[in-house]
Amino acid sequence: MSLEEQEKKDEIKTVRVQGPTPTFGIVGFVFGLISIFALSVLLVPIAIIFAIISFNKEEEHIWAIIALICAGIGLLTSPTLLLLIVAILP
Repeated sequence: MSLEEQEKKDEIKTVRVQGPTPTFGIVGFVFGLISIFALSVLLVPIAIIFAIISFNKEEEHIWAIIALICAGIGLLTSPTLLLLIVAILP
C-alpha cells in the first residue's frame, strides 16, 4: 500500500447530524403572512392546517404560534371570510 492510499484510509470524516427543523411551522407562517395581503380565503385554512400539524409533530411551537397569529390577522382582513363566518352563525 502506498503512502497516499494509507493517508486516504486514515482520514477522519466528520458527520454533523442536524436535529429536526420546524418546517411545517415555517410553511404555515408563510401562508399566514401571505393571507394577510392576498388570497386569504384559500391561504388562511392552509396556514391553520400547517400550524396544527406543526403543534403535533415538531418540538418548536413558536413558528406554529406565529402562523396562527398571521392566519388570524388574515381572517380579520378578509371581507369574504368574515361574511362567511357571519352567514354560518345564527
